[in-house]
Amino acid sequence: MNKKTRNENKKMKHAAEKIIVDKELRDRGRDNLEKASYNIDTMLNNVDQQIAMKKELLSQLRQRRNNSHQFKKRDLYHDKILENKLNSAQEISKKNLNLIELDKVTTIDIDREDFDSIQYNREFAQLNSINLDSPFLTLYSKTEQVKIANQVVQQFDLLELDDMDYLFATAAGVIAGFVDVMYGGTIAKGKDAKGLQKIVDKSTEELVKKYALHEKIAELNKQKKNTNSQKSIDNINKKIKEIKRNKTNINLKSSIKYLENNHLVGYDTAHSKYITEMIGKMSPDNHHLLSIAHEPSLLGLIVGIKDQLTNTSTFMTKEGKIINVVSQNKNNELTGNMFEQIIQATNNWFGHIMSDISGSSSSKGRGSGLPVPGWFSLQKLQFGKIPLNGKDMTIAQVSEWMFKNGYDIRAFASESISVIIFETLIRIYWFYKQYFYYGKSLKESIPIANSRELSRLLLIGSATFSSIDIGHGLIKSTSKGGVHPIGIATFIMTVNKPGLLDLGFRSYQNVRFELQHRKHVEKIIETDILMEYRRITISNSIF
Repeated sequence: MNKKTRNENKKMKHAAEKIIVDKELRDRGRDNLEKASYNIDTMLNNVDQQIAMKKELLSQLRQRRNNSHQFKKRDLYHDKILENKLNSAQEISKKNLNLIELDKVTTIDIDREDFDSIQYNREFAQLNSINLDSPFLTLYSKTEQVKIANQVVQQFDLLELDDMDYLFATAAGVIAGFVDVMYGGTIAKGKDAKGLQKIVDKSTEELVKKYALHEKIAELNKQKKNTNSQKSIDNINKKIKEIKRNKTNINLKSSIKYLENNHLVGYDTAHSKYITEMIGKMSPDNHHLLSIAHEPSLLGLIVGIKDQLTNTSTFMTKEGKIINVVSQNKNNELTGNMFEQIIQATNNWFGHIMSDISGSSSSKGRGSGLPVPGWFSLQKLQFGKIPLNGKDMTIAQVSEWMFKNGYDIRAFASESISVIIFETLIRIYWFYKQYFYYGKSLKESIPIANSRELSRLLLIGSATFSSIDIGHGLIKSTSKGGVHPIGIATFIMTVNKPGLLDLGFRSYQNVRFELQHRKHVEKIIETDILMEYRRITISNSIF
């Protein structure tokens, strides 16, 4: 907004303040007139009642005089009636009319030389309790203010969240925080895994066993199609029935071993002196992290296909460099044209991913699963001095330590459950309120976070959840008896990483929305309001 525009707005505000003072004095004068009119009507009504009562008394007295020769007991009766009416007349004449007291209205002293100045106008408003805080809005009636408020909300895209919305978002964060504290706990490896981590581990194991069972049956069905011997077909059918009958007794290690043998890949190297010399020490508990093709993501798939087609292995060195070396292990043979080989490589990559997601067949206990998508890129962060277990480690070294100590895709998934809880609760609440309360269409009520209001509620829920989670991590990091040493090791493995990622994303999203909204408002101010101001100032009919 330039200097000229600011001066124009300042003049408009001063003019509006003067109009407000004049309008307030006029309203107060009208209010006093209405009160005086009410008082006059009340007094006239009282006088009319007294006159009517007196007329009735005179009528009764005349009747008494005309009937004075009649029976005495009847005279006593009439005397009683007259006495009651006389008392009523006296009560009416003494009745408190409850007249409304008129307010004192102070008018502007037009004899002053500065009566038209801004300073005097503001001093007069302050002495007479006239509010000049919002001069433009005050010029409108209450009905007009409501209408304008609705128009402003729509035009300026203002947030329409109320206290209940913020309260629900906070409550959702508290509920998710409670679940994380009670059932999330600290990520651990082996038999130390508990709570949600243990549940996710068991679910992953069942998934691996079901996938191995599915492949076994599919392989037998393929053999059945390729044989012409009825005896062989009967034997295969018998094997399939036996496998299905004993599917509840399938062993995890044997399932993993079956998948490993069925999906051999050349880049699966846990021990190699040649590769160790190039990328640093590699072992069964970190080779999934350093081998990019082992990442369960689109990038891992692309690298896995490329490595199989070229008989190479792609690794991230401990210095944060990506290298490509000739594979030293056997890979399933890829046949046919390029398209067919890509399909076979994709199937082989996925089968090998399933064999590694719950550890290898030689793992003891939980085993090292697959890294969180993008986790290998942390090896590029070769800086920092984080005191961990008596050593100063870089961020890259800490990320490797976390993976070796159980923080894999399964641990990440177990932590994500709490985040999903508050996100789901807030989105359900949002849909319910938009669709049933405001009566919006189904399309408008879909809880996608490109809405500023929904994004704000998700930020509130995420901030509440992370506050509880970080507090829990700080408390637990000072407690003895955990699966990790006291201090930052316990804190790192306790704090909810998906929750922090969600908080960071929601914060960025809200900042971006607010910057966009600010530009939108500034554009309206520079165009619509100034255009209307110029239209008014050049009109002669308003003066």
